[in-house]
Amino acid sequence: MTTRTNLIKVAIPCGLVLLAAAGLRSATKSPGYAEIPDGRGGINVEATLLTSEMGFDKARSLKAFQETLYPVLRANCSGCHSTENKDASGAQAPVHSDINVNLAHEYALTRVNFREPAESKFVVRMVIDRHNCFAENCGVAGQKMLAAVTAWRDKVADMIPDVPRGLAATEKVTEDQVVAWIEADKAKTPAAAKEFIKYTSFHELHNAGVSAQQLNYARAGLSKALNGAARWAPRIVNPVDVNGKGIVYRLDIRDYWGYTLIDTSAPDFELFNTLSDDDIGFSTGKVDRNGKAPLGVFENFVVQQNKLKPEVTKDEKFARLAWERILRGNVEAAGNGTPLPNIDGFVGARKIAGNKQEYVEPADLKYVEAAQLTYTVTRPDVYNAILAVPGYFWMFEQELGVDKSKGMDSYKYMVTHEAITIDSRFMYRASTPNGYYWKTFDIFTEGGGDIDKQYAEGKVSQPMYQQPIPRFIKEQGGTTPGDFTYVAMLPLGSYQQAKYTGAAGGQASAEEVIWSLPNGLQAYAIFGAWAQRRVDAFTQIVRDPRLQRYVADSTNDNLTGPGRNGAVTDQRLGVASCAGCHIDGMNRSNNDIRDWLDEGGQKIPKGANGAGEWVNDPATVKRVRELYPTSKEMRAQMEGDRSIFLNAMSQVKEGMILGVDKNTYVEPIVWTTEWAQKHYKYPVARSN
Repeated sequence: MTTRTNLIKVAIPCGLVLLAAAGLRSATKSPGYAEIPDGRGGINVEATLLTSEMGFDKARSLKAFQETLYPVLRANCSGCHSTENKDASGAQAPVHSDINVNLAHEYALTRVNFREPAESKFVVRMVIDRHNCFAENCGVAGQKMLAAVTAWRDKVADMIPDVPRGLAATEKVTEDQVVAWIEADKAKTPAAAKEFIKYTSFHELHNAGVSAQQLNYARAGLSKALNGAARWAPRIVNPVDVNGKGIVYRLDIRDYWGYTLIDTSAPDFELFNTLSDDDIGFSTGKVDRNGKAPLGVFENFVVQQNKLKPEVTKDEKFARLAWERILRGNVEAAGNGTPLPNIDGFVGARKIAGNKQEYVEPADLKYVEAAQLTYTVTRPDVYNAILAVPGYFWMFEQELGVDKSKGMDSYKYMVTHEAITIDSRFMYRASTPNGYYWKTFDIFTEGGGDIDKQYAEGKVSQPMYQQPIPRFIKEQGGTTPGDFTYVAMLPLGSYQQAKYTGAAGGQASAEEVIWSLPNGLQAYAIFGAWAQRRVDAFTQIVRDPRLQRYVADSTNDNLTGPGRNGAVTDQRLGVASCAGCHIDGMNRSNNDIRDWLDEGGQKIPKGANGAGEWVNDPATVKRVRELYPTSKEMRAQMEGDRSIFLNAMSQVKEGMILGVDKNTYVEPIVWTTEWAQKHYKYPVARSN
């Protein structure tokens, strides 16, 4: 672990610098992220950390907060985000609306962007995420939040430290300068390493006039993208600034992809193609990156299984293959008729060798532009390939070493009613040698309209409310039911009878997976209705609110199918969406089914496909309590998982951000990819 030496003298982390009257503990050093009391005897971890080096006067800020944002939060958010909420799932973090203004202020500081108030999480949660908007619509709620955040900022503006630049904003960088800096650095590189040393440049962003803070976003985003796609790399490794100007950076591809568990010794070994299964199964004329027509959907995924070594070893061949795949761009992306960019700066020469199309890196490729590199690494088809995600769930869990030593009790199960999914989300967690493994079972929701109204009418579609004890099957899920890999449920009522078709699988569902990498960051994979690898998730299951930010609130919240009334498009959730949502690692969730059970069961949906008889069956209730921990227990679990991620991110930020303020107030990958899409006029397509 890399420790921030400038934090050793900070006696108390940001989250704990409160008045003694607040009854909060102190610590001897900071781990690189904030630790804040949760108001219920525990600790929450947050990414934003204000250190003494930043010179930020919290006493002044507290007074300004009380006069500006705090009244808005108290009036509109304290029902959930305050210790006054005494429900089993009460005091929902962040507790930024607490009756204890000191505690509320600490959390509010983790959700505000003083340099760019409109990018503050308080505002974004309204205008983009549509989270519990308190005005006549989310746009109005966002404006009220923005006004309050801006008023707070105006009172503390003189305390916000300047963000330095390696070069003055007025000093433009030419291509010749970039190449000269690279050549000077290359002269110091040992001959044996030159093959693996690559360069990337931020001069395009610099010349375009982005702010110093936004350049920091882009730098952090690049390192997060590289390290986040390094499946077996043992530690965080940041690209290296070649001359201290914050523009041109050197990276060794072996630091990210020079380790693997996969046996690559076969002469014809290559990374999997990662076409969308939609394209493989239904599109005509679709070819993979080598120009080959893909196999049928089932055969294609079955053959994509990794041959594994006994343990992870260094492997330069895998590094070469991963870089070659990145340079090809997102050529296998899911298509819907929209032309997709194959990054111009990455296009290389190709030569034909027999029937196989080989890719050759251009001899004159001096560097790749940094925003393009971040964009490309996080495209679903590229990302899945360089992480070598196999075709089926059970293969993947074997590779990750998911601990199933206790059978189905190896998992901790949750059902959360208000998740990012259209309907309730069923998810479960297990341990791996590198930390954690979270998996969801998300269902297709049909019928349009208000989901809460449907539930009130007894039209319950989440099967775990009716049958909370999971049923694991082998079809498309593994070699035996004992793999405990794939869930299939069979509601007895008529509303969803056609959707859950029995032990043979055929589920109208999808699964999203989050797992912790050896370097501490987390990675993502999406699997489909037959436990097959996918590049995206359908909008009938989950949506990226950033892709639907311009539709009406009612449309975004209520309609469940793509294209209804021409408002919700088929822009699916992909890997960059996962990173954008999980800005701080694991998102917090309540285990509603357990909390509601402990509160008497009245809130658990009844009606068709609802809880029905089991809430009155002592044996089933006992088993549900064994499988579904309370929100209090799961919150502690999530905070532990978040701390792993935030520790890794603190190393990224320490190495890539210029200045004393090491915080990223937005998700840096999303900021960079959105900038690249706008700057290079890349189309936003189905999975792009």
